[in-house]
Amino acid sequence: MLTFDPDGLSCAQLDGDACVVCHKRWPRPRVRVGRFPDDAPAMACADCAEALVPASMATVVAFPAR
Repeated sequence: MLTFDPDGLSCAQLDGDACVVCHKRWPRPRVRVGRFPDDAPAMACADCAEALVPASMATVVAFPAR
């Protein structure tokens, strides 16, 4: 889980009313992408969350060696 430094963030970002990355307020950020040092959730919009959260590991299919 990512820990965000609250210095330089707006009150809206700290309260989860704006994306911690792009400051977008509408629609309200719904994806938890990390936390602040006080364990408050850090929220991001769907676009920024996709860039921050690693994708799930793909299923790897191995074929036996011949």
